[in-house]
Amino acid sequence: MKFTTILSALAAATLVSAGKFHDIGNSEHVNIVPGAFIVEYHDGIKHSDARNALNSRKVNFKVRNEYNVFNGAAISVKSKHNGDDLASVPGVKNVWPVTLYSVPKIQKSKKKPTDPEVTSLHHMTGVDVVHSKLKLTGKGVKVGVIDSGIDYKHPAFASSGAAEGCFARYGKKCRVAHGWDFVGDDYTGYNEPKPDSDPMDCGGHGSHVAGIIGGNAMNIKVSPKPPQPFVGVAPEVTFGAYRVFGCDGSS
Repeated sequence: MKFTTILSALAAATLVSAGKFHDIGNSEHVNIVPGAFIVEYHDGIKHSDARNALNSRKVNFKVRNEYNVFNGAAISVKSKHNGDDLASVPGVKNVWPVTLYSVPKIQKSKKKPTDPEVTSLHHMTGVDVVHSKLKLTGKGVKVGVIDSGIDYKHPAFASSGAAEGCFARYGKKCRVAHGWDFVGDDYTGYNEPKPDSDPMDCGGHGSHVAGIIGGNAMNIKVSPKPPQPFVGVAPEVTFGAYRVFGCDGSS
């Protein structure tokens, strides 16, 4: 009965148009990971149906991840197979190549920290009014940062009265209360990710972003101290740190 159901699903899939491979090319601005694809299935096609169809075509493949956000999966294939081969498999709707992304390189500003423009940013954006008149500081709000992680030990992310920050896995009153490392330190975008439960930042970009969102470095008495005290837009938010970049800054 189960086998008949699978055959029925695949037979129905053959009645619709063939899948489409979205070839985005390769240029200096687009880096494609060889043999890696995001594959979307037609409605009604189960992950097991798709795997059986790939096996029936003798495609040498590996499923890297199966999704429930949409009906599809991340699949790697050997060099003799390509996106068009995957798109021709019954049940496949769309195929996209996996592209490599890198965090922006940190640019050093020529402006000194004592420059008046540095302290006027909150005045220009109205954040100072939100803080002083509306008394809104982000308390009770949760913000997820999907980036290179967060240096949760940095004193700018410390809870009130604490000398340094922490991660909820290691303490109860931590501003970085949620998080996960989806890739691992050694991930480059080409190799297999090795997820773990520690979203500590080893690149700096995610911590920079989190600092803008809700860092508070006004009264830091321990190292590392910023060149000039600052406060983020919402200095009492609770963070979720979700790391998707390895230490070399690629994903």
